[in-house]
Amino acid sequence: MKMQFKRLGIALSSVALLMAAGCGGGSSDAPAAPVVPATTSVSTTVVDGAIQNAVVCLDKNGNGLCDAGEVQGRTDINGKVTIDVPTADVGKFPIIALVGTDANDKDHGRVLTAYTMSAPADKLGVVSPLTTLVQQSVAQTGLSSADAARAVQVSTGITVSLFDDFTKTPAATNGGANAAAVARLIVVTSQQQSLQLAGAAGTKSIDGSVITQAQIDMAVQKKLLELLPDLMVALTDPAVMAATDPTVKEGLLKDAAIKLATNSGLDTGSVATVVAVNTQGSTPAPVVAVVPATVLNLANLNFTDRDNYFIRAVTSSVAQNTPDANNNVKYVYRNIRSVVGNIAQWGLGSEPARGADLHFNGSAWVNCPVNFESTASVRDAAGNSNYNYCNGLETGQSKRVALDVGGKPMALVYSQLLAGGSKFLTLKDPGVLGTTSFPAGSSVIYLASTVPTGPVAYYPGSNSWITQYSAAISAGGIAANQASGMGCNSPEFRSVSNVNSTTLESLVSAMAGTPCVYSQGSFTYNGVTYTSPDGSQEAWGNSTLGIGSIGTALVNSGAATGFYTGNTKLRIAFKGPGLNAVTYYSCKEKFDNGGTRNCTVLGQGSYTITPLGDGRALTLNSLPALFATLPTWALVERDGHVYRAYQNKPTMLNTARLNSIAATALLSQLGLPAIDPSIPFTLTAGSYQGIWDVSDPVVSGSKTILSILPNGVVTCQDSIDLTVDASCAVTITDPATGAYRFSTAHRTGSGIFDYLAGTGAGQWQSTTTSGRNLAQRR
Repeated sequence: MKMQFKRLGIALSSVALLMAAGCGGGSSDAPAAPVVPATTSVSTTVVDGAIQNAVVCLDKNGNGLCDAGEVQGRTDINGKVTIDVPTADVGKFPIIALVGTDANDKDHGRVLTAYTMSAPADKLGVVSPLTTLVQQSVAQTGLSSADAARAVQVSTGITVSLFDDFTKTPAATNGGANAAAVARLIVVTSQQQSLQLAGAAGTKSIDGSVITQAQIDMAVQKKLLELLPDLMVALTDPAVMAATDPTVKEGLLKDAAIKLATNSGLDTGSVATVVAVNTQGSTPAPVVAVVPATVLNLANLNFTDRDNYFIRAVTSSVAQNTPDANNNVKYVYRNIRSVVGNIAQWGLGSEPARGADLHFNGSAWVNCPVNFESTASVRDAAGNSNYNYCNGLETGQSKRVALDVGGKPMALVYSQLLAGGSKFLTLKDPGVLGTTSFPAGSSVIYLASTVPTGPVAYYPGSNSWITQYSAAISAGGIAANQASGMGCNSPEFRSVSNVNSTTLESLVSAMAGTPCVYSQGSFTYNGVTYTSPDGSQEAWGNSTLGIGSIGTALVNSGAATGFYTGNTKLRIAFKGPGLNAVTYYSCKEKFDNGGTRNCTVLGQGSYTITPLGDGRALTLNSLPALFATLPTWALVERDGHVYRAYQNKPTMLNTARLNSIAATALLSQLGLPAIDPSIPFTLTAGSYQGIWDVSDPVVSGSKTILSILPNGVVTCQDSIDLTVDASCAVTITDPATGAYRFSTAHRTGSGIFDYLAGTGAGQWQSTTTSGRNLAQRR
């Protein structure tokens, strides 16, 4: 009681002094009362299973550690912890959980290898392997947590919220990815990757700094984003999916994790580059006013010799590199490929013909001609920029880090790039670099880009046209019950479907998932007879659409793997409960001819048809996890055809480039032509390479197939005798306009190829008659 009264007396005296001071009396030298910052209680749950004894804090300085000045706490047996942090810090900094070897996982036992997890600043309620992926995406590119989460969901096929405690969430339905299984493989893979990188701690990165364990952990987390497609393939392995015993499943996941970590490209050599890039990227550069100049960034170079190479460059003239009223600059993509000296130049796409790809930009179907100017915002001090590539084909955010290589030998830089996992530069013989060093001002630019879902796009060539079988064959049935030459026994089924789909409705009607059923079946290959292990052969190619396949086994080539190749074909049919129903299938692949056999239902979903300008697009919903491993698939109905289409998936891309000074020096060293960003790009004769079907719309059987090969060789096949015409000749007389001439043993012709449209028109004549040419690129 005496102590309590004494404290009360002191408190009252202090109040009296303060009151006196407020009235003008007393001393003005009285010490100010200490200011206690307001705090907020932050509660979170750390899970793979519930993690006990993990250290949790807000990572204010972004170093991946819970430092002495950062309020921290340890989780209880249920993975829960509450820490009181300054209110001003809440919502500003991510939360991290350091899971050490003194921690315990409620579902998986004692932690044997330490690892780190995190969650975004605005989503602090749960820290898990899934929130870690989201936070890495946020940290690398500045996306919102919501956008980053959507990107991870699309990449994994997880349909539940990534910010919930997945140990309390029911398993996914309709074949969706199991969030707990994805999370567990992420943890096991990160642990295996850390074990493989253990020797790097204490060594130096390529910028000379000492590598810490926290930096290794950050490098591992960054790599996990890149590994997501491979992680999903591993999870959908039949053995993993079938395992019900927890111990067996854990062993399979560990085996998969070891392979993933080993093949990830992140090792004790490459981590030296990754850490340097991460370190440089975490320190904003001073803002320096830059006078606009020409830009030449070398984004890709594959060099065999001076006659055989591929170059992808990103260029800007001075005018293009001058910020406009919206603080945007412009840039142009240039592709140059030489095959035995035959040069093809084009703007966008992986091949010259793919410059014709069309996408819906919100108001029209467009593609991007040579010299099309894409835009990007001027980078801020942290190296961040928003970009719009090819009129909305890809929009996203990127973060740039530049590492100085001025004065360093080209051979050393090349070896460091290879060790760091960069594949943008490939030299058949690195000896061509000699002892030459990069000049002052040279740098390697590292870009981390976040690409959100892109618009529907397609290649307009005839190879993209969707075909279907006639109604009698699409109806399927038991072949033994059908007449000879009819239905499933017809010659049409034995060949390929050759009826062009003209509307989405006709295609939906034809692809109803009704297989043609045959007897058990067998075939002979290299003198050995292989019999189907299934009691009957269900042929599904007549009434399902292929989305893609998993596996790399050869068809009708090499050593036979049995009746089936072992590859998995993923297909859909428009059937099932509900409106606009879709059923997803996993099918076997016949070894001798690649036929689709004996499909199993993976899940069910739906499709959506959306009007887009003068066309319509069909997209799929509620895809099973196995389908999430493939590129996003779609259909487009336009111009009387149904085209196989695609969309860019939300993804994280880590790429590297050489800046203008380094690129110019390297091209010179290799003896390649200099690239002047100030001079507009031009098409060449090689830009028109591909297969062109040239025919007369009036004269039946007049088609000539012109094949313009990358090496400049031209072959022709005339419909008159269906043989390759050795006397064939095709000349592009004016690459800028596409003007061409051709001659075969039966006819000559001329016309104009439209490079972007993939079509052509002109005239032809033979010794007896003449007519019109219409060309269509395949």
